[in-house]
Amino acid sequence: MLWLYRFLWIASSLGTATILIVASNPRSERPISAGEWRTVQQGRFTVQVPPTFRAHRDALTQMGMNKPNSPIQLQDAVRIERGARTGVKIALVTVRSDLMPVGDEPSAVNPQEQSGVRLLRQVHATQLQNLREALAEFKERQQRPVKVQGVHGLRTDFEYTLTHWIPFLNMPARGYLITVPVSQNEALHIIAYTPPHQFEMYQPLYERMLNTLKLNAGATTTAHGGWE
Repeated sequence: MLWLYRFLWIASSLGTATILIVASNPRSERPISAGEWRTVQQGRFTVQVPPTFRAHRDALTQMGMNKPNSPIQLQDAVRIERGARTGVKIALVTVRSDLMPVGDEPSAVNPQEQSGVRLLRQVHATQLQNLREALAEFKERQQRPVKVQGVHGLRTDFEYTLTHWIPFLNMPARGYLITVPVSQNEALHIIAYTPPHQFEMYQPLYERMLNTLKLNAGATTTAHGGWE
């Protein structure tokens, strides 16, 4: 009988863990009306969020930044999430251009490429490498130019696996990294993620959040527009 009790205990534990994970990542969503959105302020960020999302400072999760001699130094970060696989992380970083890796020079095809564009690509690539080291089974899908509040940036879509101590409960996720300049030496990293089957549904919701994003005291405005 001992083996039967052990089997029942293991089955019960697996069932409980599965219920908790499913509960934290609901698969059915009710429509979110415009009137339900609220404005939250966390550190350097003010942003409108849906009521089902909670926003908090992301002091512990530094997304691979602030390593010794890293060209990217974290100033502040906020996490806006609904579950382990559904949310947005926004980080304001200082860029040390003197510590950026060399070798990303203008190509022969476009010798007039501006240094600001090269720096943006380098900053974006540096954070991609941080994500590659932090997320299991990280795979890039595509990279393309993007605009956030009129500011030119870069976006890379990716896939990864949210691991669990029980491998059977590992879960796939899909997301993207957007990097946009804020000033000559500051940039924003925006990391959005969802379950793969909900990616298209959450895209307009995340875009709406980003269009309401404002930087609080200490932020600067560039000629590209968009940030106050």
